[in-house]
Amino acid sequence: MVPHERLMEEAERTARQILRNSQIAVRSAKETILDVVGRPLDDALRLEALNAYACADPEETRGLLQRFYEKSDAGRAGTHTTSL
Repeated sequence: MVPHERLMEEAERTARQILRNSQIAVRSAKETILDVVGRPLDDALRLEALNAYACADPEETRGLLQRFYEKSDAGRAGTHTTSL
């Protein structure tokens, strides 16, 4: 729960996190949420998987994975180098 005095700060932080994602993926997530509300779990999971695969951009995925592996994503949560 977020205290009232920090609500806008947290909302803006969450919005920045969402905006870092592919807009196609964000749109797909919103559509998926609306599609699965009230459906049985099996149907909801099936729809979620279908929507995720339908919006995936292979080039974007490769780029994101590369930034992750190189630890060069400026928006990463961690700041310390880890030995993987």
